[in-house]
Amino acid sequence: MKLTFPKIGSVLLSLSVYLLTLTIPVSIAGDNIAIGIGVLGVILLFLSNERMDFPNLKPLAFFLVPEGISVLFAKNVKKAWKQTSLNHHLLPLIFVYDRLKKGLSLERILKFLSFSSIVLSSSVIVEAFTHQNVKHFKFSRFHLFFEPVRGKGILNHQLTTAGVLYLLFLLFAGFFIRQNQDRQSKKIYGITTCFLFLAILLNQSRSYWIGMFVAFLLFFVLLYRKRAVFYISGFLAFFLGFTLVFAPLRARLESIVNTKTNGSNTTRLIIWRSHYEAIKNDFSLKEKLFGSPVAGKDMCCKYIPESYEKVLGKKPPKIENLCDKQFYHCLSHNIYIKYLTDFGLLGLLGYVTFILYLILVNIRGFSLSGDSIFATFASMYTGFATAGFFENNFTDAEVKICFIFILGINFYLLDKLRSGERV
Repeated sequence: MKLTFPKIGSVLLSLSVYLLTLTIPVSIAGDNIAIGIGVLGVILLFLSNERMDFPNLKPLAFFLVPEGISVLFAKNVKKAWKQTSLNHHLLPLIFVYDRLKKGLSLERILKFLSFSSIVLSSSVIVEAFTHQNVKHFKFSRFHLFFEPVRGKGILNHQLTTAGVLYLLFLLFAGFFIRQNQDRQSKKIYGITTCFLFLAILLNQSRSYWIGMFVAFLLFFVLLYRKRAVFYISGFLAFFLGFTLVFAPLRARLESIVNTKTNGSNTTRLIIWRSHYEAIKNDFSLKEKLFGSPVAGKDMCCKYIPESYEKVLGKKPPKIENLCDKQFYHCLSHNIYIKYLTDFGLLGLLGYVTFILYLILVNIRGFSLSGDSIFATFASMYTGFATAGFFENNFTDAEVKICFIFILGINFYLLDKLRSGERV
């Protein structure tokens, strides 16, 4: 068979999508390689004048335009650019959408993704009960412990692991619950959902516990309405029943409302107050509107000692570079504060509008079709937005690539609905 640019480009794009299904849950380096292969495929298709199918990219403009304006006003454009979403992490949206429109099997994509999701989940579970980092696992030290430690698994940080687990959990739960699935696929989705749910619990990221509860709250309201209270109570009872069995999980759950002595919570409060004071006192009108993606955190650091005293009621320790050593150079741990600091009021409104659009368009899709998968997507984004009050989740590379990949599937299904095809 003679190979041509269009054929090679098409193969590379398909390969990119399949590689992403295998790498998203386990390797940011693998994600970058997969995206690079996809870019090469797009270039070959472009050189051969082959038409690609693009999703509706206008919703992305809600947050990309304010970010771009912020960069133009920044003193250090190069550093400011690195803070934006204007990079290759958005490309999986185009790749997966185009391949699905060209006939790539969604079922096969989900089966590949289920395999790597179980790998990630298993790594978190093993780490939790063996108390060993899976990347440096030693069988000579193998022991099983009843009390689980907080697992991060194959990825590099507990919070990014939690964000990926959360998104994949809602995705597979949605396809498992969905009607008209063949028995084999339903079984695979169900097993994957169970692994992901267990991993989310053992990862112990409280923001995604809250996000998961909010997601299921909306999901049950959309699907069951009058019976929603019954299903919500059942889910909450199951969740509490599992977490209360293990002392570390119980302690994490109880710590959610502890704003006095829990170090993670007080650190966030101190950082958030510092951002507020910097924006109020030091940001110019232009910076309040368009943000300060480079200098903003430096301004916030100035208020760390004052905020420490206000939140904890005592003098901060006399440590050189206190902001860097104890407060992550004012890393916000709140996606909304991050957008407000880095990209101003317009950036914050843009990001919120983007998330609201995704929620509302899927609620409308559910009301038109009755297909539970759209209720799942709406619930996923709502829970993700809730978790964002405690994490910079949308700007974490691993989480963003996973989010954008799923968004490509979502936009594909919405387009099928709009065109009257069977979803």
